[in-house]
Parts: sequence; C-alpha cells; structure tokens
Amino acid sequence: MSAGETETKDDRYIVPALQRGLDILAMFSRSNRIVTVPQACKALGISRATAFRLFYTLEANGFIARIPNSTGFRLHSRSLSLGFDYLHSFDVADVARPHLDALRDATGATTHLGVRVGTEMFYVLRAASPDQRDGRLAVPVGTRHPAHAVSCGRALLLDLPEAELDRLYEGYDFDHLPGFVPADLAALKARLAVERVQGYVVAESLTMARIKHIAAPVHDAEGRPIAAINVADKLFPDEALTGWVKDRLLEAAAAISRNLGHQA
Repeated sequence: MSAGETETKDDRYIVPALQRGLDILAMFSRSNRIVTVPQACKALGISRATAFRLFYTLEANGFIARIPNSTGFRLHSRSLSLGFDYLHSFDVADVARPHLDALRDATGATTHLGVRVGTEMFYVLRAASPDQRDGRLAVPVGTRHPAHAVSCGRALLLDLPEAELDRLYEGYDFDHLPGFVPADLAALKARLAVERVQGYVVAESLTMARIKHIAAPVHDAEGRPIAAINVADKLFPDEALTGWVKDRLLEAAAAISRNLGHQA
C-alpha cells in the first residue's frame, strides 16, 4: 500500500460501533458541555437503544459521567487524561521551566505548573526543592484535582465570565471534599470574587495538613489564562506567603506570560 493510499480513509476498515462512540465524544465541546441520549439519537441518526448502550459503555469505561439528578452526561477523567501527554508537551511548559526553577531557588520551595481541563486541574511540570523537609510536598506530574479545590485550579477560574462558570459547573457534585473547599457554586463565586481582586489564590493542600499553596495565572498572547504556577511549602508564615513569596510568584507568572507574547 502506498503512502497516498494510507492517507485515504477506507470505510471498509471502520468499526461502526466504535465510530458511533467517537461521534458521541465529539459532540462534547466548549459550548456543549452536556450531552443527552435524545440529543445523540437526533444528531447521529441512531436508535435510543443503540445510544443507551453506547452511553453505558462510555460511562462504564470512565470516558463520560452521568450528571446527578439530570439526564445529561459530561466528559469524565478518562477522556481528559487522553490529552495529558499533549498538555505536558505544550509550549507553555518549555517556556515556564526556567522560571519555575528560578522561583524554586528564590523561595526554597517546590513550584508547579498546572493546566485546567474542564473542572479538573492537571499538574504538568514540577520544580522540586532539594531542601524540602517533606518530599510529599512535590506533587507528581500528572496528578489531577478538582479545579475549584486547589490554588492553581482556582487561579485558572479567576478570569472566567460568570455565565461560563455557570455552564462549567452545571450539575457538578461539590460533595466529598474538606470543609475549607467551597461547598457549592455560590461559595466558589464568593471565594473567586475576593481572589480576583487579589490577583492570586491561597489554598490549603488537599493531601497534607498545614501546607498552603499560593498560585497565579499565566496568560497567552491573547490574554487568555492558559496555565497557573504555584509555590507550596508549609514553612512560610502567612505574612511571608502573602508578602515576598507572593511578589516572587507574581513576577514569575508575569515573566512567563511575557515570554508567551502577553502584553500586560
């Protein structure tokens, strides 16, 4: 088979059931975060029974999740994880690396770069301090957390218009997290309103007591928040964390943004 032939789609090799499953996943988009079985039936011209089996299979394998008290489905962790390798190689990681290293050296603390995918935040880069008293402060690359519950995640929610925030968290289950995490959308909006004025986010660690993370967003050439960086260390007094550490953090975030073409 020639190179030209391999580039031409041959319907003989397409598996219809897999194609329909992929078509359902392709229905999810930035403007269409929730998909129902009737919507899929209408859009793809398939029966309700076929659509139900496809949705069930995708849900059972972690690609989509049913929204509580709703007939809709949203993308779930398996779908989000598929893009992780791409995110890890994203230009911002290469640009941010020397700045994360410098921020680590300036503060003596571990620093991270995170990106948001839907309602989840993924750590894609880490500069671990060799002087950390507790190695667990360095969150492994690839770790994901609910965006609203962690510093980098909320830093990436600061610039979202309220209507987009409403769509993003429509039907979202805010339960099963510690009490210091916003417990519902109203609490999240109130927290973001304060943090938006500050220009940075301070959040307690989800996994270790007495650890606080401070984060700030990174913007691209069009001014969009595409990533966030944080500093994590349980040793800083609050006045240091929101004083000179915060200043170094904001300087690093601004430097990365400038390198990406952002004009403040």
